[in-house]
Formats: sequence, C-alpha cells, structure tokens
Amino acid sequence: MNNKTISRMPKNELEYLSPYFLGAKAENSDTLESLLLEFVKEHVAWRKNFSPQDDPLIKPEQKASENYKQAIGRLKSELHALTGKLKKTTPTHNPRYFGKMASDLMLPALLAQLVTTFYNPNNSADDSAEITIKMELAVGKQFAELFGFNTDPEVKPCAWGHLTSGGSDANYESLWNFRAVKYYPVALVEALKLMELKLSFIHPRLRDPLKYSLWELINLSVDDVLELREILFRQIESEYGLNTLKDYSRLVEDNRLETLGPSQFFAEHWKLHQPVVLVPATAYAFWKKAMRLLGFGSASLIKVPLTHSMRLDEVELERILEKLHTQNIPVLAVIGVLGTLDFGTIDPIHELVKIRQKFSSQGLDFYLHVDASCAGYMKTLFIDEQGKALTRDAVAEQFSYFPSEAVYQAFMALSSVDSVTIAPHSLGYLPHGIGGFIARNREIAKLLNHSEKNLLENNDRLDLSQLSRFILDGAKPGTNAAAAFITHKVLPLNADHFGRVIKHSILSSEYFYNRIMKMRAVLKSDVHLCIPFEPDTNLVAIAINPVGNRSLTVMNNFIDHLYEKLAHQTEESVKQNEFFGSTTYLELHHFTEQEKTNLFKSLDLDREEATTHAEDKVHILRHTLNNPWFAAESEGVNYLDRYCDFLEKIIVEATKKHNQ
Repeated sequence: MNNKTISRMPKNELEYLSPYFLGAKAENSDTLESLLLEFVKEHVAWRKNFSPQDDPLIKPEQKASENYKQAIGRLKSELHALTGKLKKTTPTHNPRYFGKMASDLMLPALLAQLVTTFYNPNNSADDSAEITIKMELAVGKQFAELFGFNTDPEVKPCAWGHLTSGGSDANYESLWNFRAVKYYPVALVEALKLMELKLSFIHPRLRDPLKYSLWELINLSVDDVLELREILFRQIESEYGLNTLKDYSRLVEDNRLETLGPSQFFAEHWKLHQPVVLVPATAYAFWKKAMRLLGFGSASLIKVPLTHSMRLDEVELERILEKLHTQNIPVLAVIGVLGTLDFGTIDPIHELVKIRQKFSSQGLDFYLHVDASCAGYMKTLFIDEQGKALTRDAVAEQFSYFPSEAVYQAFMALSSVDSVTIAPHSLGYLPHGIGGFIARNREIAKLLNHSEKNLLENNDRLDLSQLSRFILDGAKPGTNAAAAFITHKVLPLNADHFGRVIKHSILSSEYFYNRIMKMRAVLKSDVHLCIPFEPDTNLVAIAINPVGNRSLTVMNNFIDHLYEKLAHQTEESVKQNEFFGSTTYLELHHFTEQEKTNLFKSLDLDREEATTHAEDKVHILRHTLNNPWFAAESEGVNYLDRYCDFLEKIIVEATKKHNQ
C-alpha cells in the first residue's frame, strides 16, 4: 500500500447515488410509493381492459359478505405479524451494518421486480414469458460483454448467459456444462466405431478422431470438442445422408457419460480415471456439494493452498497439476475466485490462464471457471461507455490503492476463461435470489439437452429462447430478469454509470483502511491490531490481540467477545445494536511456515502455542464496505468514523476486562 490518504469522501458521488436507492431512512419513499402505485394502477387497468365484454367474476355481494370480510381481516392480521417478525432481522440496508455483502437495494430493481410480479411470468416457457425471457437473455449478453466475451453470433465462439436462483446454482451449472463437453468426444468416437463410419477428415488443426487416444480425447479444449462435433455431423450428413446422421446422433447419446452414468461409463472405458476439480482453499462450501450432486464425489475436489494474501497459490497449483499429469488423472476444471466471500481477495486469473496454456501444450487440458459472485460487478470500473477496456492508470487515478497490478490483470484475463458466475444480489444491489451464469462458447448448450427434432428440422441451430432446455432450473420467475434488465438499462455496466456505484464502495473501503491504520497507532498500548492481508476489493479484515497476551486461544476469545457487541440476536430488538458486523477466521494450515511466523509476529503471539492450537484458526473481524451511504454525514460525522469510534471504544472496554 502507498501512503496516499483520503481525508474526506467526495460528496458528488453521494449525489450521483441518491436516485438509485430507497435510502437508509427511506428518503426516496415518495418516489417508491408514487411509481409503485402508478404501475399497480396500470396493471389493474390492463386486467380490466382484457376481454372487456366479460362480466366481473368477483361480485359486489361476495365482497360484502361476512366470509369475505373475515378472510381479508385474517390476511391483514397475518401480514402485520409477518412484518413484525421481519423488523427483528438485521437491517442490512443501513450503513450501521458492516457485515456480509448485503446492502440497500437498487430502486430500479425493487420496482421492476414488484411490478413484474403482478404479471407472474414463468421464464421456463417462452409461451408464457416471451418478454422476460428476452430480458434474461439480454442480461446474459450484457454480462458476457462485461467480461470481454464475444457476443456476435457471426463470430465463433459466441457467448451467452442467463440468470439462476443465486451464485451457488450458477457454479453448479459450470461443472454440469464442463462434464457434458469433457467426455463427449469419447461418445463421438465410440459411435463412429460402432457404425464403422469412414470419413475423409481434413482439418488444419484437429486430427481424424479415430486416431486420438482416450487420454487425448478427454484433453481437448471446449472449442475443439464443439468444432469436432460440428465437423463430424456435417460430414456424416454430406457423405452418408440425413438418416445416417440421425442414427449416429442417437448412438452418440447412448454412449455418453450422462446416459450410462459414471459407474458404467468408466467401467467401459476402464483406462480413464474419474476427473478432479481444483479450487482455492478459500472457495465456498457449495463446491463440495456440487461434486456430490454430479456424482464425482467430494474426494475428487482438491483444495489448492493459498498465499499470505489469501489468494490461490499458482506455484502450488502447478505442483498439483504436475502430479496429476504424471498419474494420468484428468482435471475437469480449475476454479478461480474473484472476490472471496470471507476475504474479498482476487485470485490470479491471469496466471491461471497461463498455467492452462502451459499444461494444454503438454497434453493436460482443463476448463477454467471464475466464481465472480462477489466481485463480478467490479469489472464495470474497467470498462468505458464504448465497452473498451480502461488502462490501469485510468482506473487507479480515482483511488489511493485500487487496483493493484495483480488485481487489474486478473480482471483483464476474464475474457480468456470458459465461464463466469456472477451474483447480482451481492455487489449488484439487486434482491436476493438472482445469480448469473455466462459461458464463453454457447454451443455447449447443444450438449445439455439433445433434441433429435432440432437436429433434423432446425439444422442443429441453437434456439436459446427455449431457455429451460439448457439450464438446471425448471419453473423460474421472470421477475428476476426484469429486475436485472431494468437496472442495467438505468445504470449501464460501465465506469460512467454502474461503475460509479462500485467506485463509491472502493472509496469507502480505502477511507476505512486508513482510519483503521490511525486507530492502530492510537491503541498500540492496548492491543496489537493488524490487517492480516491487504484488501483487494471492498472487504477489510482486522485481527486484534491484547498487549501482553501470547495465546492464540485467548486472542480468539477476545475477538469473539468483541463480536458479541456487533452480533444481533433475532429475538431481540435491532435497536439494541449500535452497529452490526461479522466475523470469520484464517485457517493456519493454508499458510506456509514463514507466513505463519510473520502473522504471529505482527500479533505478538507465541509461535509454539499457536502451532499446537486445537482450532488451527485465527479469528478476525470482517467488514464488507457495500453500503452506498457509509460516507454520508450526520451532524458532521460519517458512518465510517462513527463505527471506528465505536470499535475503538469496545476494544478499550474489552482490554480493561481482559486485564482485570
């Protein structure tokens, strides 16, 4: 970090943000109420004017009945009970909340979702949701363009994306896609052999598929697999006719892993190992669940160690890949995380791309997926209004620290990966229940739900409007698509629009970082306070140990005691909390010996005691600077300073109690 400091948050940014959120004090309630009422009335008029010749179905005498009145009374009573309970939940919309990646909601998203709910579109079927399916595909295209993928269907590969119920489901979908393409060439060749088809195969790069070994077949890139499929289908139809192509296509499906199941497929191809998936040790727990769901087994999930900065260690990744290669164990995918949930760190995506290139040239190919659930929207900071990438200097001139060279290169490398997950409900400020999956090559979708009818009648063209055929979800609300689409129309995904929202979050983080550094100096006689790794994004973690304490156990208890002042008990009034925060921990077994030594030295902990500590964890306070109103002032003091004053006070109180 350099020594440049931020003394005051720029007020013009708060001015820019003001129309786009309901506000911590519901300052835009008049806008919300008037617009919502306007569009509710519009919907009511639409219902009334549809088939106006029909008589009303709910009669005045029914509404005047005692039964009707009692039913409406029960409804009102239960709704009051519901909101009474909801008011006990943590107020994540308020700048007094510093915990996880939750915040005030985008007003365009909130209104679009509420308004669309009255029409209740089901985005699994284009006959009842034509409009919102188009919106969903448009949002997918917006995300693809944000990440640097090609979206021109005349140029291959062409990307596509769609919405899911959250980031977890989108990540499941990445492995589902990868599994479909990884073992597809084996079925292609098996069907050729069974039908004894001889083709005049000529290609500048790909060989006759019958001349590939099994190992080579499962180590083709996504693009090569899909191109091989296209060539074979085209040549079989050209040389043998449409009926033969139909038989061949059916036989390919019969021999796929998805048809046979893993047990039978690997029994028939006994020379092949089950694949593994590599994730950073910071990856969220749903990857283990995903491996079980797809039948690979959680034992096939390999966690890659971390550097001291809590990023995936590319040296360790190469070491693991070398070992797997020598053992002929296929790698389905390597996962990079763009904004880890606990630490906000950015994995070196650019290095993963280089490593993939290196091993691919040696005969070990794998697919790259980036879980950008938490930080995907930060890419808006790097894109101008024309969709061109900004230089690092152009981005950095707005900030004190952001972005580091490694962070900038990681964002720039997104265009070279195979798929990306994003979660608009986190840094996109949209309601919960909205994730996104984006694939660089949309032709994979043809492998997800085979249709012989499409092959014969539609010339194998991809009709993505039949959305439910190509995704994991079944029935799904079109309201989410409307929320994302309208938000991106109001605030396009570039530095001059949505990026200004993200910019404010980064500025808040930098201000907070500097404020914590000042607090460290003020409290140096009371505690050893450190930021254990430099922030990559908008998350700042703090480790605190009382002066004179050498025990990791005691330090963790000290942090837990501080967290009690920041935690909320659901059964208690939220008004009892002055501020809300969250806690997490550093797992020591992910650190090298030198990194452990450096961390313990900064906290003045006993190295030997920590080594034998049963938990093997260092508890820390986690602060996610998501809220747009942290820098807003009340009585001349912003919420970042208010929180730091509060934190300083409870640290001093806890230290006195510790020393008694």
